[in-house]
Amino acid sequence: MQQRLTILAALLLAAAPAAAQDFPAIGGQYIDFGASMASVGQMNNVLGATVRSRGGERRATVRPPAPKAASGTRYQPSPAISVRVRARFADFVARADPANAARLRQVIQQNDLLGLWERHVATDGLRRGDVADAMTAYWVQNWQIANKVPFTSRAQVQAVRSQIAGALGTSPGFVRMDDAARQELAETYMLNFIAQGSAFSDAMGRKDAAHAARLSDAAAARFQTDVKLDLRRLRLTPTGFAD
Repeated sequence: MQQRLTILAALLLAAAPAAAQDFPAIGGQYIDFGASMASVGQMNNVLGATVRSRGGERRATVRPPAPKAASGTRYQPSPAISVRVRARFADFVARADPANAARLRQVIQQNDLLGLWERHVATDGLRRGDVADAMTAYWVQNWQIANKVPFTSRAQVQAVRSQIAGALGTSPGFVRMDDAARQELAETYMLNFIAQGSAFSDAMGRKDAAHAARLSDAAAARFQTDVKLDLRRLRLTPTGFAD
C-alpha cells in the first residue's frame, strides 16, 4: 500500500496550509475521528485479540463457529448515511482547526474523499462497501506510519484482509450489525485513513522529520491505548499481522 496520498495532501494544502500540517489535531494530540464510537473500538479489539493469539508459541486459537446469521463483511451503502458521516467528519475537522474551519469544510464537501480512498487502495484489491476492506486499509496504514514503512505488497494487504474478515465473522457484535451500522463503521475507518495518511504524506513530502516522528508516535500510541498492541513490535507476515 503506497503511503503517499499526494492528491489529498495537495487539496488540503491549497485549502489551509497550517491545517494540512496538523490534520487532524486537537490540543496537539492526533486522534481518530469517531474514536469514541463504541463499534470502532470493539472491532479493533476483535482483531487485536486475534493478533495477540498468534504471539508467543503461536498456538492456534479455538474460536466458536460463526453465527448462522453471518453474511460476510459487505453492506449495501446508502447515500444518506455517507452524507451524515461526512457531515460529522466536517464538524470534527472544524473543531480541530477553528481558524481554517470554513475552508476545510469546503474541501470536505466539494471532494469525493471516499472515492479518493477507493482509488488509492484499489491496487491492493480493496473496495468500498466492505467493512473488512476499510478496516484493513486503516490497520495497515497505521502500522506503516508507526514504523515508517513506505510500501507493503498486495499479498501482505490481502493476508491482513483475510485475517480481519475471519475475526469479524466470529464476532457476534459485528454479525448483528445492520447495513447502516456497517456503513458508518467502514466510512469512519476510511475517513480516518484519509486524514491520517494525508498528514503523514505531507510531513514526509516536506521532509519535516520532527512532524513525521510525532505522527508516527501518535499512530503507535493510538493502538497501544485502544487495542493494547505495540505496532512497533507487530510483524507483517505472509499470513497477516503477528505479535
